[in-house]
Amino acid sequence: MLAPLEVSVYLNNALKARQVMAEVDSDTPLPDAIREPDQVSGHFVGLDEPATAEIASAWKQTMILNATRVLYTFTFDPATGSFKAKRR
Repeated sequence: MLAPLEVSVYLNNALKARQVMAEVDSDTPLPDAIREPDQVSGHFVGLDEPATAEIASAWKQTMILNATRVLYTFTFDPATGSFKAKRR
């Protein structure tokens, strides 16, 4: 697992992102130039209850994980704080 990284989370077509910390389930760093990977999983770090509830209740959940600015649609498990993301 990689060190926590800052992730931009967009909920319900918001124009401004919420910055949260996440740990990605991977042994290699995410690329900064290549538009990969297609799927990513991990968990959010240090979410408070209001943030967890807001993410869980959103009807649309997207995130940007790295410098490539690739959007990922993700599903979120509020009980564990984990997510599974797929490139859009």
